[in-house]
Amino acid sequence: MIEENKDITSLTTFGIPVRARYFAEYSSEKELLKISRDERFINSQVLHIGGGSNLLFIGDYDGLVLHSSVKGIVRYDKDADTVYAIAGAGEKWTDFVEWTLEQGLGGVENLAGIPGEVGAAPVQNVGAYGVEAKDVVYSVECFDTFTRKVCRFSAEECRFGYRDSFFKHEGKGRYIVLRVSFRLRPDTLARNLEYGPLRELEKTLGHTPTIREVAEEVVRVRDSKLPDPALIGSAGSFFKNPVVHNGHLEEIRVLTGETVTGHAAGEHHTKVSAAWLIDHAGMKGARCGGAQVYERQPLVIVNRGNATARDVVDLAERVRAAVNEKFLIDLNPEVNYIDTHVEVTLLGTGTSKGIPEIGCSCRVCRSPFVKDKRLRTSALVRTMGLTLLIDPSPDFRQQALAAGIHHIDAVLITHSHFDHVGGLDDLRPFCAEHDLPLYVNERTDRDLRKHYDYCFRENPYPGVPTFDMKVVGTTPFYINGVKIIPIEVMHGKMPILGYRIGDFAYITDAKTIDPREVEKLEGVDTLVVNALRDRDHFSHFTLAESLALIEEVKPRQAYLTHFNHEIGRHADLARRLPEGVAPGFDGLKFRV
Repeated sequence: MIEENKDITSLTTFGIPVRARYFAEYSSEKELLKISRDERFINSQVLHIGGGSNLLFIGDYDGLVLHSSVKGIVRYDKDADTVYAIAGAGEKWTDFVEWTLEQGLGGVENLAGIPGEVGAAPVQNVGAYGVEAKDVVYSVECFDTFTRKVCRFSAEECRFGYRDSFFKHEGKGRYIVLRVSFRLRPDTLARNLEYGPLRELEKTLGHTPTIREVAEEVVRVRDSKLPDPALIGSAGSFFKNPVVHNGHLEEIRVLTGETVTGHAAGEHHTKVSAAWLIDHAGMKGARCGGAQVYERQPLVIVNRGNATARDVVDLAERVRAAVNEKFLIDLNPEVNYIDTHVEVTLLGTGTSKGIPEIGCSCRVCRSPFVKDKRLRTSALVRTMGLTLLIDPSPDFRQQALAAGIHHIDAVLITHSHFDHVGGLDDLRPFCAEHDLPLYVNERTDRDLRKHYDYCFRENPYPGVPTFDMKVVGTTPFYINGVKIIPIEVMHGKMPILGYRIGDFAYITDAKTIDPREVEKLEGVDTLVVNALRDRDHFSHFTLAESLALIEEVKPRQAYLTHFNHEIGRHADLARRLPEGVAPGFDGLKFRV
């Protein structure tokens, strides 16, 4: 049932060659249950794909790719006003829309022509021409990969947002959509005609159009603007339309002289057209290798026949930079970057006092060498298109500017000591559009709510950082589909968290680790671990204790962090370490 080294290019719409280490297609819950018990499912990164219209594989996928072949559409007439249509996740979306038209059921005609499969509709909250999936989804039936049981989510439980849902956040990676139930109306007259071209259609026809006429007009308009993936590779809309605070729009006008408008998107916010921003930033038609910003619709990046994933990524970054330079607005991709590699930047590697220590004139603190200058400990992790910060240290503002950080999806916090959370207030820029998720244990949650109470008030002062607190234990959890394994370590007598992400693990401020937690490090490729100094400390690993853990875990590579000045100069420490172990330093970047 599970194939190896599978070419999955045909399951994507970009047309960029890609292979999966493992691949499996299933047509029932029974088959999916069997796959979920296979060691290749249990021990691999798992990615579920539908029509592949929202994906950009950065390289071959070193894990298991799943694809649904759950088919079938069932009609259930509730009453004179409501019909439920239950469709298998593997049905093509365009086929489902056509089925509703043939059945005389209104509700999804505005969504005609969207590529992909039914299972993606609630995940992406697909939308077009004034209608979104949330307007018609009644419930979603899923397979829970944790419990291996089938469960259902109501539309409310899906927590739909703009091109967003529960399944793109906490639910991603855990729940696999099996079927979707849509609430439709037995009516062939169209009702959602607010979008410009559809208002014109009503005028042209001289009567209220039918759902069939609306669907045909929507397809005609889409075809005039968007490339056919069968002819020109693309992933559809590449960027989300940004939602900007109205106060920021006024700042843009004052600072740049540019007036940016859009549509109201909740209290004090405006949704701005990304296509308009890209066009007016002069990027329509821009090229990078074989990738191009589509001339008819600048929201789309296309493959002109020989594009590589790197061409697309580089072009997207050029577009983002151009828009940011002209309008001070950051565009975020709607397309999911798929890359199983983990890229790590050590933002800071010093202990609570940093190096040099204030008032100290020792040889290390007086060192002129850059690698002996250490800010407080913090790290940035990028994987699967996700950017994660581990601990906002008191030096975070300085670290973020040096590293060019302009986006953070979530923050993993090890514990609540100030040298690991003192930069919490500097996270303001990343809370502008929504509360920034913070993953913490119970004690850290209590401490942060107490010490940063102004961030958690019912009516916070405008502009303060606001957070979505996610209390975690010692069991794995997912962030946007990326599996995070918490590792509980003892900081003296205080339990704190380290984290494993793929084959990378990060531990700081540890003094002891229970053998059951050490087991979570089995097979890790690269380990970052604290090594305060040679002399014993009641709550931190010494260098010898850190090396003992490394010897037990046996990673391919280990980096040491969280030093104080007693550890000596970087170059001297490096000469003392065994092969495969190196001292970390501020700004160190590596790829796992």
